[in-house]
Amino acid sequence: MLDNSVTIKAPSVEQAVKIGLSKLNITEDQAVVTVINEGKKGLFGFGKQDAIVEISAKTKISLNDLAEETTEVEEVAAAVALESQVVAEPVVPSQEVSPLIEEAALVEETEEVVESEEKTEGSVSLEAVARYLEDVIKAFGAEAKVSVEASSREVHFNIETDKSGLIIGKHGKIIDALQSLAQVMVHRGHHRRVAVLLNVGDYRDRRAGILESIADRTARQVLKTKQAVILDPLPAFERKQIHSHLSQIEHVKTHSEGVEPNRYLVVEYEN
Repeated sequence: MLDNSVTIKAPSVEQAVKIGLSKLNITEDQAVVTVINEGKKGLFGFGKQDAIVEISAKTKISLNDLAEETTEVEEVAAAVALESQVVAEPVVPSQEVSPLIEEAALVEETEEVVESEEKTEGSVSLEAVARYLEDVIKAFGAEAKVSVEASSREVHFNIETDKSGLIIGKHGKIIDALQSLAQVMVHRGHHRRVAVLLNVGDYRDRRAGILESIADRTARQVLKTKQAVILDPLPAFERKQIHSHLSQIEHVKTHSEGVEPNRYLVVEYEN
């Protein structure tokens, strides 16, 4: 079997993508591009870092094909969260409807009480949620094993796969959409809300490093110009990471504006 994924290091993201596409002999619309490190230009040659990009060829039905449907997935998940009926058996997805949207609509079949030994009638375990995620991922051409780590305040779903690029998706859209689904499933029936995190390998650690870099760069700009900076829309948990990081810097404050899934952070100067 030929390799359908490569990791490329180059002076810029654009160059890395071009090299990767050439190696895989595919066009950009046939690829899933995951930016692992955006790279740094450095100053007078010092501190320079190459960009690192992972490029995967799309399967016949790729998770990345759903990147544009992320908003719709989140809307379905939000609607499901308002329902209380538990579906006993999953329905086979219609061929005329996006499989992930069908899977999202079935979120209502699961309930779990993490902080109580007593489960409500019809509720299932976190292991069942993990198996459910495996089925969703498999439906789009990626074999994966999902394990669970849970505490009274957090639930972590860790994904092991040889197609991490497909599951992460461009700019992390797919893994964030899957996390939204997992969050709705876990929160249903809980006596208290818990934080839900979906991770592939060390993606979240790498992403946290990128977010801190963005936060530091933004803080320097705000402190220099004393003008507010608006960041691109981010998931709630990533906005929280940036807010937490910037809260340690004097004369810098943050607040969120907009409506999900396009809610964003505003970073301002504070006397």
